[in-house]
Amino acid sequence: MKKILLAGLISLPMLMNTALMADEIEDQIHAGIKAYQNKEYKIAADELKFAMAQIDKLVQDDNKKLLPLALDGWTRETDDNAAQAAMSMLGGGTTIGANYLRDNENIHIQIIANSPMIAMVGMMINNPMMAAADKNTKPYRYKRIKGIKKTEGKNTEITLLLAGQIMVKIDGKNLKNSAVLEQYLDAIDMKKLKMSLL
Repeated sequence: MKKILLAGLISLPMLMNTALMADEIEDQIHAGIKAYQNKEYKIAADELKFAMAQIDKLVQDDNKKLLPLALDGWTRETDDNAAQAAMSMLGGGTTIGANYLRDNENIHIQIIANSPMIAMVGMMINNPMMAAADKNTKPYRYKRIKGIKKTEGKNTEITLLLAGQIMVKIDGKNLKNSAVLEQYLDAIDMKKLKMSLL
């Protein structure tokens, strides 16, 4: 009994510290609710906007995990939030991206979801005649996913459309072998991508 009591006393400070470590986002939400209840609507709006901005940051951090890791011999550089800011100006949606580097080779992967611009890409993918207007572009399929592929010398660009609302674009520059693009596509969990972004 004494041992149990002693163990409880030892763990009590840790439990108290955990309880006192209030989540910053929860604090902002509670502050917003309290201000609303006090009819301080401007303060309530400011508190909740701040909380939403922090939540959006967490969502972006989670979304970046959908990008593949660098293959052996490559390094990855994740894009900053500038692309997401640009998407907001184009009518909204979500975008994540990363650069993959190996010597002089460069691959850029960009994933865009729920954006008005996807409709234009969808028209080209679903209408082979439109793609045929560019001699370097042709219809392409990755497994059962429809897309287009554009090749110019050592540069190859593949664009895929998932569920009509998610665009996966992988752009390779100075590639020794364009087959590496499909290796990166293989490294993307397409099923998880659709579940996370739709």
